[in-house]
Amino acid sequence: MSFDLSIEKGDIKISPRGSIETVSGNSKLKQDIVKILLTDLGDNKFHPKYGSYVGALQIGHYADDKLMSLDIESSAKNALRNLMGLQRAQSRRQALTPGEVIVDVLSVIVKRDEADPRLYNIFVSVLTQELTEVSSLVSVRII
Repeated sequence: MSFDLSIEKGDIKISPRGSIETVSGNSKLKQDIVKILLTDLGDNKFHPKYGSYVGALQIGHYADDKLMSLDIESSAKNALRNLMGLQRAQSRRQALTPGEVIVDVLSVIVKRDEADPRLYNIFVSVLTQELTEVSSLVSVRII
């Protein structure tokens, strides 16, 4: 079984007793999805292919809503495929629970936020090896 440090609002989660909390199973998978989508591609110097271009306009300085949504969707799908490859590599050295492994990406839907047009909401749904559907919502601001 693998685990990760529990992250809450961008910081390591500390229990009321003062110990560092860990996360595993489906919760770890949700955190891994959010983490890879929000990490800029190339920010991790030890894994330069880790991350995504979600939140960074790759097309040019201005794009319409449809083109922007397609660019974000493509970046998210590429990042999820990369995460699946990283999971396969990790499983060669460490036992992963079925709830931590992505078998298939069911959907990636990108919608512009109605309240703030700079925000895009990314709805991700994946199928795990334990045959459960895990969904995550990631909001990104395009600058």
